[in-house]
Amino acid sequence: MKRLVGAVAVASLALGAGQAFANDPIKIGLAIAKSGWMTTFDEDPSMALRIAVDDVNKAGGILGRQIELLEGDTKTDPAQAFKVGTELVDAGIDFMVASCDFDMGAPAAMAGQNAGVPVMSICSGSPKWGPQGIGAMVYTISIAVQAESYLIAEWGFERKGWKNAYAIKETDYTFTRSQCAGFQERWKELGGNFQGEDTYRVADTSIAVQITRIKALQPQPDVIMLCSTLTAMPSVIRQLRAAGINAPLLSTSGSDGDFWLQGLPGLNDVYLATHGSIYGDDPNPEVRSFMERFAEKCGRAPTSSLALMGYSLIQAYKLAAERAGSVEAEAVVAELDKFDNEQLLIGPRSFTPEIHIQTQLRGLIMQVKDSKMSSTGEYFTNQKKVPLATMFQE
Repeated sequence: MKRLVGAVAVASLALGAGQAFANDPIKIGLAIAKSGWMTTFDEDPSMALRIAVDDVNKAGGILGRQIELLEGDTKTDPAQAFKVGTELVDAGIDFMVASCDFDMGAPAAMAGQNAGVPVMSICSGSPKWGPQGIGAMVYTISIAVQAESYLIAEWGFERKGWKNAYAIKETDYTFTRSQCAGFQERWKELGGNFQGEDTYRVADTSIAVQITRIKALQPQPDVIMLCSTLTAMPSVIRQLRAAGINAPLLSTSGSDGDFWLQGLPGLNDVYLATHGSIYGDDPNPEVRSFMERFAEKCGRAPTSSLALMGYSLIQAYKLAAERAGSVEAEAVVAELDKFDNEQLLIGPRSFTPEIHIQTQLRGLIMQVKDSKMSSTGEYFTNQKKVPLATMFQE
């Protein structure tokens, strides 16, 4: 089922002018990181993707054809990503799966776009996967960052009744800047009092000045939004709580997984929206079953709910190809662009010819109690779709 890029360059020659026979396998190329820091994000979704491919092949494949995976290691390097993407295209792939990060995955996707091969990112939240970025053949199975912020803002305002909100923003990354931009915009639209935001950088070891400003606020915030990566967030939380700032804290799926809680004993009142629970307490039985199968097949549980994206990506491709009655690129793209709340394992997915990323999130609200993460049992969907212009704001 799987072959490595570099060993398959001759395989496409047998097809003759790019024509595949009805019983030939459907070739899906994986241009993902198997080394370097991107493996943290690419590994679980790609493992889940392989489970999905096994399921599809055992059920008869797509249009009666088996899926064959061709894989290459982008090594968390943009230049290598373009090389891998080019090799996959030359190997005659029908569809490409790219890395979870725009900067690291875009070069491979460009190789696909230029060759007329549809591409989908395995979990990136950038709107540049699409016509406004790489091109019309390119998608992401993931959610716009601001949609996550919209959701957690709506949940906090409507379900918890919080009115006064403050934000702490890590400025090093587009992701965290976009988190705070979306949260602030939606909180104000809901009628909440946004009391301001403070900033820090990953390299900062102290947020004492920021804490002083928070303690001077009148009234004190009902809730604080943390727009932070897991590199710095534990230190930020530790300093807030040590200073006596015990307001509830909000975050998004970037904080999924419990490994970062180890150095925060007794932590409570942290809430985030994820794609599902990895702890066996998801209210969706299909998600619980998938998590069990992942652990059985991979020898460990997923580190976060991003694994759901890999499985759902194959579901989306299968649905589009079967509706098209073909794996021909333009036909598959035309069907993807018609997706309207299609029910996948990860939740509903929609695309249009203009937007190739999700602007609404059906998120499971997770909570931290006594330094343990668990599901609240509540799925919640942000009621306002993120406008296209907002997705490019930071």
